[in-house]
Amino acid sequence: MKLRSIALSIICSLPLFVPLSLAARADDRPCRADLDASKGTDDETNNCPITDGKFSIRGTFSNRNFLASFWAWEPAHYILYVENKKSGSKINLTGFHVAGTTNRPQYRFVDNEQKLTYVVSFRYSEANAIRLEIYQNNRAIVNELLIRESDKLIGGP
Repeated sequence: MKLRSIALSIICSLPLFVPLSLAARADDRPCRADLDASKGTDDETNNCPITDGKFSIRGTFSNRNFLASFWAWEPAHYILYVENKKSGSKINLTGFHVAGTTNRPQYRFVDNEQKLTYVVSFRYSEANAIRLEIYQNNRAIVNELLIRESDKLIGGP
């Protein structure tokens, strides 16, 4: 009897879950970001912003290996500060290369000296975590999930 009730409740609730999952996939569009300075002001258009209403991914994130601070200095000027806790190396990067999708935006920063690309990605459903990836010659050498440590901003131009 209990098994039959459980099965019936699962079958009845399925129609509620399917449309939600389809809607999330249907809304997944490529990120697009531009800067328009034609009117004498810097107007950023970005369908994958780092702040949106109550959501904000600005702040400092860490795990046992890395500490990273990610934020916008001004329109179309993003800051990424990364500290490798094991080696002690630090880097402060700026850039405006937005990629990914509206479900998983990516902000890319290039270190031309070391020939490394740093990618910060996040989800709007999780404001307390970012993924930090570091690529060398298109090969991932770091892929770490970092958890919010504070709203403190480190680095800058």
